[in-house]
Amino acid sequence: MQSVFKIFQTLQNQSSSKNDCYNIASLPSVKFHKLGISQSGEPMFFINCDDIGKAKSMDSNLEFISVQFNRKCQLLSGKRKAEEGMYAVISLKSDSIDLQEYFIEVVFLIVRRLSAKPRLKELKVEVERLINLFSKFSLPATKSIQGIWAELLVIARSKNPDYMVRAWHKRGMDKFDFNDGMDKVEVKSTGNSRRIHSFSMEQLVPNKNSALVVVSVFAVETGVGKSVFDLMDSIGRKLVDKSLLFRINEVVAETLGRDFERTFEVFFDYQMGVDSLAFYDGLSIPNIDVGLIGAGVMNVRFDSDLTGVVGIGRYRGKSVLHGAMI
Repeated sequence: MQSVFKIFQTLQNQSSSKNDCYNIASLPSVKFHKLGISQSGEPMFFINCDDIGKAKSMDSNLEFISVQFNRKCQLLSGKRKAEEGMYAVISLKSDSIDLQEYFIEVVFLIVRRLSAKPRLKELKVEVERLINLFSKFSLPATKSIQGIWAELLVIARSKNPDYMVRAWHKRGMDKFDFNDGMDKVEVKSTGNSRRIHSFSMEQLVPNKNSALVVVSVFAVETGVGKSVFDLMDSIGRKLVDKSLLFRINEVVAETLGRDFERTFEVFFDYQMGVDSLAFYDGLSIPNIDVGLIGAGVMNVRFDSDLTGVVGIGRYRGKSVLHGAMI
C-alpha cells in the first residue's frame, strides 16, 4: 500500500490559489475523508461528519496544528469540478518535511479509527488525543533521545512487542520503563565503552514480590544509522494490535517534549545496539547497602559499573513481562 506521505507528495504541484479551494486525494481504505494541501503547501485532512454544521464545537489553534470543526470548503480531485461542502479540517502549520510526514502518518492513524461518517462527538474524542499529543512538543523533555531510542530498541527486539508497548511507562518520569503491574524492566543506555549506568536507589528496590530486570544497551550516535522513527516504524510492522501505534507516539511525544523536532536528525548505531543488549537480574546490580543510608536521606543516586556482572542469558521464570522481552 502506498504510504500516505507519498500520496501527499503528489499534491505538492497542485495547490490551488483560490481561497477555500483545495486539491485533495483519497486515502487508502478510507471512503469519505480526504487528504489535501493548503495554498502554502502544508497538509490538511478533511473529515466528513454526519452532523457537520448542526453541532457547535470550539476550534483549536496550537503552535503546530489547527482544528476547525465547521468549515465550508471547495475540494478539487484531479480534473473533476470542485465540490463544495462542510468539513472538519485538521491542518499542520509547519513547512518542515519531517514534521509534515509525521503529522500525516499520525492523523491517518486517527482517521482510520473513525467510522465512515462519524458524528462530531466521536471526532472530538480523537481530536482531543491529537491535540494532547502535539501540545507535548512545547514542554521540557523528561528523558534524552538516546534513552527513548534504547527503550524502543528493546521493544523492537522483544518476542511480544504488543505486551511491551502496553507495559511501557505512562510518563517519562515513572520509576521504571516497563511495568505490567507485577514485574519491572529498567532500560539503561550509554554512549561510552563501559557499561556504567546511573541508578536511583528506588529503582533497584522494587516492591517485595516484584522481579526486576535491568537491560543495558550501547547507544552510540552516528551520522548514518537508525533513528527513533525508524524503530517506531519497525515496531509498528510487528504489532498485532495496530491501535497501539498511537500509544507509541504518545509516549515518545510525552518523553521528548520540545526535543522532538531535533529527533529527526539523530541516528544511532543499530547493529551495535543489538549486539550489545545485555540483561541483568536487578539483585545483581552493584548497589549501596540500605543500612548505610541515614534516616531522612532521599533521592539517592549512584553509578554502577556492570562490566563484571554476570547477565541473564535467557529468562526461564514465570514473569509475563520478562518472558515477552527475553
